[in-house]
Amino acid sequence: MKNKLEAEEVVKLKLMVDQDKELAPNNKEQFLYGLAGGMCFDFSKHLENMFLVGTEEGYIHLCSTAYSGQYLETYKDHYLAVYAVKWNNFHPKTFLSCSADWTVKMWLMDIKRPILSYDLGNPIGDIAWAPYSSTVFAAVTSEGKLYVYDLNQNWHKYLCE
Repeated sequence: MKNKLEAEEVVKLKLMVDQDKELAPNNKEQFLYGLAGGMCFDFSKHLENMFLVGTEEGYIHLCSTAYSGQYLETYKDHYLAVYAVKWNNFHPKTFLSCSADWTVKMWLMDIKRPILSYDLGNPIGDIAWAPYSSTVFAAVTSEGKLYVYDLNQNWHKYLCE
C-alpha cells in the first residue's frame, strides 16, 4: 500500500538441536524447542526469492520466500552467533559470513563447508564485499580494526589493517 509500511512474515526460524552437544543420558534435561534467534539476513540479487539468515546458534540457513516452511540448506561451521552474511555481487552462489567466534568464512551455496576461513583474533561485527570487485572484501572486529582482503592478490593474508 502506498504510504504504509506493513510487516510480512517470510519464515519462522526453527531452533535446531546439535546432536553433538546433547547431554549425557544420566544428566538429561528437558530441552525447550521453539524458535531460533535470527541475527542477520541478506537477499540474493541474482537468485530470485533466495536469502540467507544467520542465527545466534551459529547456523546459516538458505531460505526461499517460495518455500517458507523449511530451509533449503543449513550451513554449520560457526560456533557462536553469526553477525553478518553477505552475498557476492558478482558470483551468485558465493557468500561470506562473520561471527562472534572470531572467524570470517567464505562459502559456495552448493557446498556445506566453507571454502576459506580467516581467524581475526576478535569477534567480527560486520563484513562487506567491495562494490567494484568480486574478490575484495572487508571485515571489522569488535576491537575496531578493519581488515581488507583481495583474493586476487593473496588468499591467505589481508592487504591492510
